[in-house]
Parts: sequence; structure tokens; C-alpha cells
Amino acid sequence: MDISVREILTATQGKWIGAAAAASRVVGVSTDTRTIEKGDVFFALEGQRFDGHDYLQEAAQKGARCFVVSKTPDLSEFKEPSGLILVADTLTAYGDLAKFYRQKFKIPAIAITGSAGKTTVKELVAHVLQRRFKVLKNRGTENNLVGVPKTLLRLEKEHEVVVLEMGTNQSGEIDRLSSMIAPQFGILTQIGLAHLEGLKTQEGIKKEKLSLLNHVERGGFLILNGQDPLLRDVQSGVHRIRRVGLSKEGSDRTAEQIWCHEEGCSFYVEGELFETSLIGRHNVVNCLYAIEAALTLGMPLDRIQEALRSFKAVPGRMNVKNIDGIFFLDDSYNSNPHSFRAALETLKDFKMRGRKGVVCGDMLELGAQAEELHRDIGTGLAELLFDFVIATGPFSKHLVEGALKQGFDPKRITHVKDSVEAGKVCREIALPGDRILVKGSRGMQMEKVFECFITSSIR
Repeated sequence: MDISVREILTATQGKWIGAAAAASRVVGVSTDTRTIEKGDVFFALEGQRFDGHDYLQEAAQKGARCFVVSKTPDLSEFKEPSGLILVADTLTAYGDLAKFYRQKFKIPAIAITGSAGKTTVKELVAHVLQRRFKVLKNRGTENNLVGVPKTLLRLEKEHEVVVLEMGTNQSGEIDRLSSMIAPQFGILTQIGLAHLEGLKTQEGIKKEKLSLLNHVERGGFLILNGQDPLLRDVQSGVHRIRRVGLSKEGSDRTAEQIWCHEEGCSFYVEGELFETSLIGRHNVVNCLYAIEAALTLGMPLDRIQEALRSFKAVPGRMNVKNIDGIFFLDDSYNSNPHSFRAALETLKDFKMRGRKGVVCGDMLELGAQAEELHRDIGTGLAELLFDFVIATGPFSKHLVEGALKQGFDPKRITHVKDSVEAGKVCREIALPGDRILVKGSRGMQMEKVFECFITSSIR
């Protein structure tokens, strides 16, 4: 990293306090004393359960060159005189520095958002582009007001493209993150019912996601889901909009002759065959975003085809787990109504002998609509005629109610207290040859279902 303390002062509009020379340069940027390196600038971020100001002395002992703070500590506590940059809010300053630093790199950026599929699309796009370019991407799901700046501050001279997913649960976050990234490409996967607790309505979600357009450069591309009715009216006089989907109606690039099975999907785009180990028709659409972005950046078709064939699913996003002959669909990382329905449809479409079951937890952050949306899922679940359902969580009681009201056999649906109990019940029910979807929001810890199968004892 090549940035000076003076540039940090300029970017953050902070006030310099201390003896160290403001003209000196820093080695890197840190918000965590566990990973800090000598010569770093340390940002004292504050959260609900921590305050970085409590770790200033530790950061100094590990060699931090200067500190960005929102409250002035007692300098006599420091072993040696240190420089402080005083700002109104350290998180805002952190984002401002990332925005400033991003402007040093004249390379394309691809910003990805949407109510579902962000991480898979980010990983797909990055994986395909890496066949030709040196790509920087978010690690894991570092997609918020801390994670996106952290990624941007990892930019180096050798990078040729940056691919970033953006998450939100409050109004204004996508606008803020997009302003830091300054993308040439935007990808909006869909407008679903996620984070209603903070964004209130589907129109609120749409407005939040589309604030991405405020910062896509003039003449840049926005790639949209052509199947989403809420995105059909999106227009721009200064951007090139491309839509992808499974139907020619409303889409500029479509997938045809789709064949989805237990080991992946194959499909044709404009007469060319593409294959992926990703499971489910919704993942064909995810592949289309990557294809569209790669073609726009001039990648040859054969490299795109090769990259899609070699891509592996992101953990917890429709992974296949075979445990003692039981075929699990692990979609346990997160859940909302759209992604839950897509997962149920994927399980339903499997053509095989043996039973099909669902182990599910609550969909969280749905606000006042939570009970109704869980009932709706239960209604749809009953219509798909699965052999058994195990549900856990307070909201999933309403899912069970919806299924029973729709006529689902009460002997084949069970509600339990938590994911560990769900795993125990599943282990009692499951047989070799069964296909079982495991789905739930992150806070439900649905991965514990698998622990009941792969540990020697059930806790």
C-alpha cells in the first residue's frame, strides 16, 4: 500500500494531534489489533459490542504509526509519543479513506447487489474474470460498511479488475458503498423480500438497491434480472442496461435448452453450450450475469465456458453433501422468501427415487411481515408434496400452520426448538437415498443439523 499520513488527513478531513510527522507514509490500514502490522494506521472503529479506542495502547505496542480516533485518549498512556487523527466518526472516515484510495486505480470495478445470490454471483464473476485478469474481490461476505472499505484498501498496482458485492439492511448503505467503489459495472440480481425490518417495504428495497445507479459511471453497464417484474421499468439515459434471464421476453441474453440435475446444469446461450456444477435453475441466471460481464470485458467465449465448468459452489449455498448415503442440499447460510422458494423448486425438480425432505429454520429480518411470509412458504411447501418437513424457530411455527392449513399430513411435519434438535429428529427419520434440503437464516445456525450426522454423539 502506498499512502501517506497527510493523504489520510486529507481523505478523512481529520485534525492532526501529536508529535509524529504527518508527512510519513503508512504500510497498511488496520481495524483489528490481532492482525496489525508495524507501520499501519489503526482505525478505532466502534460497534455494539466493542470499541476500538480500548485497544489503542495495544496497537501502539505492536507498532502502529498513527491512529484515527473519534475521542482523544490520554497520550501519557502511550509508550512513545504517537500521532492521532481526530474525526467525527471513525467508520465514516474509514469509508472516506477507501473512496480516496480507490481513485488512485484507473481500473474497472463491478459492484453487485440484490436480495439474494450476491455472494455466488460475486464469486462466479471473479472466477471467470481471473482467466484473463488479475482480480481483487471481497473475502467471504465482507460486503458492508467495514468489509467493502477493507477490500478496496487491499488494492495494489497489479490488480486489473475489482469485483465487490454490497449488502444492506438499512436505507442509504448501497448509496454509500457505491460511492466508494465508483463502479463501471453494476449487477442487480433481484428485488426480493429481505431485510424488511430495516427497509420496510419491497419498494423500499428497490429504491435502496437502485441507488447503485447513482455512482455507476456515465456510459457504464447495469446488468439486471430480466425475469424480475420489479426491474422491468428501470431505465437510464446515461447507462447501458442489459437484462439476462431464462425467457427471451424482457431479456437481452437468455439461457435455453436448460437441463438441471443432481450434479449441476447445462444450457445454451446463443447456440453455445455452457455447463456448471451449480444446482438449480436460479443458478443458471447467476451464470448469465458472469457471462454477460465477461463478454462485455472482451473475454473469449472458450475461457468463459472453461471457467464455468470449473467453478465450485460457495459453502452453504446449495452445496451437495453425501453423508452415509443421505443426499443433503446445504443451503444453510441464509434465507429469505425468494431464495427459500428457489431452493424448494430445485429439490422438487430432482428426478429420482427415494424420499424428499426439508429441514428449515426461520427467515430473519422480515419485520412486521414475518408471520405472513412464513405462512406463505408453508402453503407453497405443502403443495410440493415433500415426504417430511422439520421446522425450527418461533416464526417457523407459522410455516407449519400454513402447511397444515393447506392439507399437509400432520404426521409428516414436525416443529422443534432449535437446529440441534432438528438434526436429532432428522437423523432418526433420514434413510440412505433420501434428498434433504437444509435451509435457514444465518442466525438459526442450521449447519448444526449436519453435526448430528458427522459426530459420534448427539449433544
